[in-house]
Amino acid sequence: MQTDVKATTVAAGNSGTAISAPRARLKAVTVNVTSTTLGTVTITDGNGGATLWSFLAPAATGVTHILIPGEGILAQTNLYVATGTNASAIVYYG
Repeated sequence: MQTDVKATTVAAGNSGTAISAPRARLKAVTVNVTSTTLGTVTITDGNGGATLWSFLAPAATGVTHILIPGEGILAQTNLYVATGTNASAIVYYG
């Protein structure tokens, strides 16, 4: 099934943001880590829902792009993104 792919940037130090309407699929994530500590990104199915995807950066700075295979990861409620102090993310979903 083909859907439009959208992207949203989530700033570093964000305690949680809903970025999609109900029933969205996570397609890819680009993580930018600016320090060697607190480089985390967590995506859940709604606020307080099950963790769908999480990333703990190694002790290094830089950009990492992760492509989710197949149809992506399904969020029934919505994609809810939290970032650590030193990590921002671009979330691609559809």
